[in-house]
Amino acid sequence: MDAPAPSWQRLYADEEFSWIWPPAYEPNSNPRELEQILSLLRAQKGARVLDLACGLGWLTIPMALRGIQVTGYDLSAAMLAGAQESAGQADAHIEWVRGDMRSLPENWTETFDFVTLTLSEFGCFQDEADNQQVLAEVARVLKSGGRFLLDIVVNRDELILNGDRHDCLDGGEFFISDRGSLDILSGIYTRVFRWDQQGRRHETTWQIRAYTPPEVKRMLDQAGFQESAGYRNYAGDSLTRDSAGMVFLAQK
Repeated sequence: MDAPAPSWQRLYADEEFSWIWPPAYEPNSNPRELEQILSLLRAQKGARVLDLACGLGWLTIPMALRGIQVTGYDLSAAMLAGAQESAGQADAHIEWVRGDMRSLPENWTETFDFVTLTLSEFGCFQDEADNQQVLAEVARVLKSGGRFLLDIVVNRDELILNGDRHDCLDGGEFFISDRGSLDILSGIYTRVFRWDQQGRRHETTWQIRAYTPPEVKRMLDQAGFQESAGYRNYAGDSLTRDSAGMVFLAQK
C-alpha cells in the first residue's frame, strides 16, 4: 500500500482546502511586509530573486512590479495557476516554475542574488535530511554573497512555552476547529482541523517538524551559509522564546 501524501502536499493541491492556503496577491496594495522584506534583503531594482514556495504570489508579484527579476517556484499546480492568473492581470513579468525545492534545476547554480522562503512550512518533510537538503539547494543557487530570507511559521520553544492550543478559523461559508499539539519527543507539531459543510463532518491534519532557533542556525551553517541572524518578524525585532514564528537572514 502506498504511503499517504504528506499533509502539505495534500492540502495545497486541492482547492477544497483553500482556507489554509497562503494569501493571494491583492491589486493596488502595498503590503508593509513587502517593504520590510526588501529592507532586510537590501534588494534593489534589477536583482534576481527566487521566491521558493511562492504560493499564490503574494510576494512574487509585487516584487516583480518593483522591477525585480523574480522566479516563482512551487510544487502546487493549483496555486501556480492562481499566481499566474493574478500576475497576468497585474501585467507582472515573472518566470514561473513548478518543482520540488529539494531538487532545484541543475543549471541554477549561483544564479540568484536573493532567495526568499516566506510564510513557510520549513520542516514539512518527514525526513530531517530532506529539510537540510532544502537549505543546501538554496545555498547552491545563490551567488557568492547572496542572501536568503527564511520565514518559519512555528518555533518549538514557543510551542513548549504556551502548550496546546485551540482556535477557530473562518472558512468563508463555515468555521473550522483548529487544535494544535506538539509531540515533545519527535518535535512534530500537529494541527487537527474539523468542520461541517453541506451536512457532512470533515477532518484533516497538518504536520510540521518544529525547530528551535539554535537548530535552524546549525542547519544554515551546515548548508554553507557564512553568516545568519534570527528575528521575531520581518521588521527585525528581537527573536525570543515566545516568538510564534522565526525569520532568519543568512548570507552565503
